[in-house]
Amino acid sequence: MIFYFSGTGNSKDAAVKIAGSLGEQVVDIAEAFYEEDKVYTIKPGEKAGFIFPVYYYGPPTIVADFVKALDLCFEDQPYIYTVMTCGNNVGATDRLMDQLLKKKGYAISAHHTLVTVDNFIFGYDLVDEEDRATALKKAEERLKGIIKSIQVQGVADKPSGAVDKLLTKSAYLLYLRGRKTKKFYADTKCISCNLCRDICPAKAIEMVDGKPQWIKNQCIHCVACINRCPVEAIQYGPSTSKRRRYIHPNI
Repeated sequence: MIFYFSGTGNSKDAAVKIAGSLGEQVVDIAEAFYEEDKVYTIKPGEKAGFIFPVYYYGPPTIVADFVKALDLCFEDQPYIYTVMTCGNNVGATDRLMDQLLKKKGYAISAHHTLVTVDNFIFGYDLVDEEDRATALKKAEERLKGIIKSIQVQGVADKPSGAVDKLLTKSAYLLYLRGRKTKKFYADTKCISCNLCRDICPAKAIEMVDGKPQWIKNQCIHCVACINRCPVEAIQYGPSTSKRRRYIHPNI
């Protein structure tokens, strides 16, 4: 069974391909999070995977909160793994996930890092089409290796070190306390398609007079609404209007 969260498609693409290779079910955390029952049975011989993007060198809040509420039922301890997608570095996300799952009585057997196209449009312009194609090709090859390792219940990547822990300690707290929505707005290109509202995993968007309004103080900062807007009408502050958008080509 594979639990995944994805904003612009990198983690979803990985989850779908891994599930296809293993013949296992996928669970979209963005949907399952709002279900009252979070009990899942792991059959004998079945693996349990958590696939998600890394935000500020840590797991998205929806992933952490889902794990805290998760109840896995199994006879024997299953092989549990993570695949963490990122643009460059996951910091000490592996250690945070270890802590979360150990509190639930589960032990992770392997962590895998999958470097792919960065989508953090809030911070900087995104790479062009040529660089995206190169990054996606490398990610595809890397994913093949990850799948082979999962199939044979391989060992983890090299665990995070002191510098990685420092990155997470300094940046992840900013994410937990931040994630403000007041800088979001829709410009005059908005066509009132409702897509941003429908895909928001935090349910932070409502349509008011045909335009999106961010009704919560905090969101997940998954960047789905701004990157997936079909007319690039959603902005965050004064800089994003001139920046490239990104959606995984398989979305």
